[in-house]
Amino acid sequence: MLPNLSADPWTHIVLAIGTNDTKNFHSVPRFKKEFGGLLYALRAKWPEARVIWSPVLEFTRAPAMPSLLGEILEIRATAMNRMGERLCLERGAVPAPRLPITNPEAGFASDGFHASEAGYRAWAEHLVGPVIGD
Repeated sequence: MLPNLSADPWTHIVLAIGTNDTKNFHSVPRFKKEFGGLLYALRAKWPEARVIWSPVLEFTRAPAMPSLLGEILEIRATAMNRMGERLCLERGAVPAPRLPITNPEAGFASDGFHASEAGYRAWAEHLVGPVIGD
């Protein structure tokens, strides 16, 4: 994907990676290889950019998620987030804090899994600090 992106000098890059890896039961070593490689490639192409990673959300808070599946995916999300944070710290990216889900009814779309407009707004507001470097 990187070769297809503009070589313009980006100042900030926000990544939301890991949710599909978690729900599709990709292994942590696979996530490490793919996400770690992406971080290296971003650093090589935009060495001055501030790269921010938004960790995997808490699956147990998604309204459409069956309780037991949410708990299983949450165990996996914790492992993915731990690896993602480690990779960020090793490779010059900023791991953002995990988005707290305080109002699932408003934060999720009608499908009960994807973010609603209010959810995206809350997510953007949550990322302001890591993006500007508080």
